Amino acid sequence: MAGTGRRPIPLSPPDAVTVAQARASRDVRVVRHLRSGLVLRLSDADGLTRASVHGEIDFDSADLLERVLSGALLAAPRGLHVDLGSVGFFDCAGLNALLRVCAQAGPGGGELTVTAISAAVARVLDLTQTWLAFPLAAAPEDRAVPSVLPLHRARPA
Repeated sequence: MAGTGRRPIPLSPPDAVTVAQARASRDVRVVRHLRSGLVLRLSDADGLTRASVHGEIDFDSADLLERVLSGALLAAPRGLHVDLGSVGFFDCAGLNALLRVCAQAGPGGGELTVTAISAAVARVLDLTQTWLAFPLAAAPEDRAVPSVLPLHRARPA
């Protein structure tokens, strides 16, 4: 297209991520992973960011989850609250992404707090015994955290 005065429109790769401003509120950002369908909704209020995660977190989408949550945590002086209650599938790639984001939290930055978990997330946390790595907030009365406790299995003698 050289010489025509037009610039070519760059084509997005099939795994591209789209970010759109939600029309309902200026403070809500929606991030979608096009291949997997993972959706993150982020809202900011008074230095605290809330992230609601919907869909499946696997090897394909874990990198996006980590990048978005890391950026939100760095930009939120009062911390990041993550709702994983609508996650239908969660594997070790998702767990590793969350652990890396948690490692960024702490001194000099905000804290990551998990406000809700799904059964899929609870199962991975139980199998890997990583419950203590994620501070769980008290559940709001209108949205309860699933009553899932870590299973303590007896070991064979």
